[in-house]
Amino acid sequence: MGTLRDRVEQRDAERFVGREAELAWFDRILAGELPHQVVHVTGPGGIGKSALLREMARRAKAAGFGAVWLEGRDLPPFPEEIDAALGGLGDERALVVIDSYELISSLDNHLRELVLPDLPASTIVLIGSRTRPGRGWFESGWDEVVHCIELHGLRGADVELLARRLGVEDRALLDELVRGSHGSPLAVVMGATTGVSGSVAELSDRLMEGEVDRDRLAILGAASIARVTTPGLVETLFPDRDAQDDFKWLADRSFCEPLAEGVAMHAVVAKAVRESLRQRDPIGEAALRRRIADDVYRRAIAGQFSLSTDLQHLVLDQTVRWGFAVDVGSRYHIDQVRPGDLTQIGAILAAVGHGDWWAVTEQLILAEPDHVGVARDRDGNVGGYYVAVSPHSAPPVFDDDVLLGPWLRHARTELRTNSAVLWREAVDLTGEMGEVTSLLGAAGIIGTGVDNPRYGYLPISPAIPAARAFSEALGATPLPELDVDAFGVRLECHLIDFGPRGVLGFQRDWIYRETGTPPPRPMDVDPGKLIRLLRDPAELAHGPEWLGDRPSSRLAALQGLVADALSVFGDSRDDQLARSIVQAAYLGDGASHEALARRFHLSRSAYFRRLHAATERVGREIAARRR
Repeated sequence: MGTLRDRVEQRDAERFVGREAELAWFDRILAGELPHQVVHVTGPGGIGKSALLREMARRAKAAGFGAVWLEGRDLPPFPEEIDAALGGLGDERALVVIDSYELISSLDNHLRELVLPDLPASTIVLIGSRTRPGRGWFESGWDEVVHCIELHGLRGADVELLARRLGVEDRALLDELVRGSHGSPLAVVMGATTGVSGSVAELSDRLMEGEVDRDRLAILGAASIARVTTPGLVETLFPDRDAQDDFKWLADRSFCEPLAEGVAMHAVVAKAVRESLRQRDPIGEAALRRRIADDVYRRAIAGQFSLSTDLQHLVLDQTVRWGFAVDVGSRYHIDQVRPGDLTQIGAILAAVGHGDWWAVTEQLILAEPDHVGVARDRDGNVGGYYVAVSPHSAPPVFDDDVLLGPWLRHARTELRTNSAVLWREAVDLTGEMGEVTSLLGAAGIIGTGVDNPRYGYLPISPAIPAARAFSEALGATPLPELDVDAFGVRLECHLIDFGPRGVLGFQRDWIYRETGTPPPRPMDVDPGKLIRLLRDPAELAHGPEWLGDRPSSRLAALQGLVADALSVFGDSRDDQLARSIVQAAYLGDGASHEALARRFHLSRSAYFRRLHAATERVGREIAARRR
């Protein structure tokens, strides 16, 4: 029968139109008739770059090429991520596709100078980006193998064919789309969906006004907010609906594209839908954002700390994003220290009177370069750097440092914790005090390897108002006894306590506050949600303290509460079925929901309706007993 991904890919192939010249030229590359092995496909958002790349990938697969697809929206701007993704290519012919490259284009030099030259000679590389390739792609011999395709709008005949494949038969609408879409496939898709032509923003408004089924609007809104929408997320957000059916519907939208384990709404459409949703239903948008944050948090705390970036994607407050974000890969990425970097940094800092401080820092970096990261732009220039350690991994040399020495002793003796990240410095050398700082903040946490740290020690310069605003927004506590005034630099020590649930819990709680709702306290967890934790032991381990001190005791306590609350069901046939479903789902052998639906001879939708209703009844009984 195939998978949902198979269905999405089949639909995508059936709806592809046009681009005959580009594809004929690419076929010649596959046949070895042209020397080009690196192809840049460029053009504005919605012009069809990703669709063309997917069609090229299908043709390469048919020609016997293996395929590796990298999505810029999925890759943080760290060179090791792209190294790992491409490190396993063998000697077989392979096609490497890098889409949304503008989001990680700061890796230009790294990709061109260190990664691509080591790929097998038979490899073909396709790069899709909204921006044209830099000059370096046409120098030093690259001009012999690199070609650039700049996409323009579809021809009128192709616009009409695409509209017909999307189900449009009305002659007037077909003519309107040919005239009004300006050849943009995305505008055609949206116009076919809404029944009118116009800008993407106007068409998104039409979507939210009811051009899709009313009961699907929440699905559409969720997809515009979440970075990636998976079947699991849909099931979590809408437990009383058929998640598979809803996800199939979403995957069938022509403005949604395959991404990771789910789909992502086209960025242009997502932004327009999100803005429309916030204007029309700000309360509903806020509720959706909280529920998405809950799901991301649940998965992150269970062992996927990298999802911290997905949580930060949901944060709107720019004061908070100033110090922690990784979505700046279009301009900067984090790299290791390279020859010449220290000289460049030293010259910049000496020019602003911090030469003495840098002399001390430089010796630390030379001694322990593994605790340093450099923010580098696509041309290889240094935009900033950080030095960060944790109490358990800091080398002895840092114990004698004028700043980190006292801070490390404080973390080890006063807080008695290893769950802390200590930034000696996070210096933006661009003078813009924005995206580089946010990248350095995120990289410091990732670079120290502390999983979901509870504490953060920040070096705050009184001369940088944005740094103080960031500290105050996060509720950091100044520790004057740990301030440093030495070598011509004054830095205050501000301690952030992210709370017992670490930085992940802090991020989730921030999203709650940002949407005008108090964060859930352990004692205030909704009983229905609490019961569902029985199917997620990793999350239950971080559950309410009143269930017990240890994960095992929390599991046993919650199982006991549920078992006792089953008395809420009576002797009727429906009640006994509800009781059996709850027992099987939460106290049984761990079978999947799909298997349980078959066991009870119910359709998926009927099973989920009954499970949701029964869980709520048991939850209300537990709440009543606790009161």
